[in-house]
Parts: sequence; C-alpha cells; structure tokens
Amino acid sequence: MTTAAARTSARPTPAATSAPAATSTPATSAPARPRASSRAAVTALAAVLVAAGCTSTASAEGGDESAVVTYPGAEVTFGTPFKYDDGLFLQVRQPARFTPTAQAEWDRQVEGVPVRIHFTVTNGTRGDFTPHTLDATVVSGGQEALPILDPGSQIGLTGPSTTLRTAGVANFDLAFLVQDHRDVTLTVVPALGGYDPLVLVTD
Repeated sequence: MTTAAARTSARPTPAATSAPAATSTPATSAPARPRASSRAAVTALAAVLVAAGCTSTASAEGGDESAVVTYPGAEVTFGTPFKYDDGLFLQVRQPARFTPTAQAEWDRQVEGVPVRIHFTVTNGTRGDFTPHTLDATVVSGGQEALPILDPGSQIGLTGPSTTLRTAGVANFDLAFLVQDHRDVTLTVVPALGGYDPLVLVTD
C-alpha cells in the first residue's frame, strides 16, 4: 500500500508540469505577429492622411492667393477715356482754372493757381461701386498740389458717397491749388485695393 501511494503521488508531477509548458510557447508567440503588422498598417495610414491633409491645405492656400486680383492701370492724357479690366470706366477732363467761393478751404498762405478737374465714373463692373473710395493726388511744377474743399461749388475731397449699380454713372469735380495749370499730373486710385493707379498728364 505504501508503494502504490508513492507511485500515485509521483505520477501527476511530470504530466502537470510538461503539458502546459509545451502549449504556452505557441500561445504567446502567435499573436505577436499580427500586432506588428497592425502597427505598420496604422502608421502607413496615418502617413497617407497627413500627406493628404497637407496637400489640401496647400491647394486651399494657393486658391486664396490666386483669388486676389489687381487690375492694371495706365498713363494717359487728360480727356482720354480709360477702362479697367473689370469694367470700371473713368474719363477725366483737362484741369481748368476757376475762382473758389468764400466757403472754400485750403491753406491760403500758399501761392498757386486754383484748378478744378471734372471726373466721369461709369460702373461697368458686375458689382456695386461707390466713388467716395476714389483717391486723387496732383503734382504740378514739381510740387504736390493742395486739395481744395469748396462746398459752395459742390466740390469735395473725393467722389460722392452714392452707390453706383451696374451701368451707373457719377459726375463730380475735384479742385487743387497748383503751381502751373499747364503742367499737371493727376494720379487716381479708384479704391483702396484691387486697382493700380491711373496717371493722367497734360498734353
């Protein structure tokens, strides 16, 4: 009886120890391969998404830059009509001497000859245009001319604030104190952005 009990207690020891050891090795190594390939796939997918994101951002930025348009100006003589590429049309008459009213405002200590310049602006664009965005500067006899504000002659410092619809027309005068009314260079910028200057010179 003692010998049989010893045999019975000694029998399970090698079987219990060796069977799990043989099956535990493949169970641990088999799932490791799919994890490595999964990480590689995720990394590759992330790289593709990042590249795609950068491409779309660059193209979007490029689109914004290409949307900015500036219409070229020119140099013409007074009286010559000029049309910007978007359809905005300007015609400026030759400067003419005039006598300002008592309401006129400028630095009267500066010597010079008052002239008025007549503008015709036609909105040939597809949108609205307001002439008061127009900026005009004059050089005469090598000096910058002083603008003259003359409410009595209905002369402001820029165009009227009336909004012109497509095909709308505005006529107005601007006045300046010049050194020589026969030597006048007028630079006109129709709006703050989008237009290069239009330069008008005397004959």
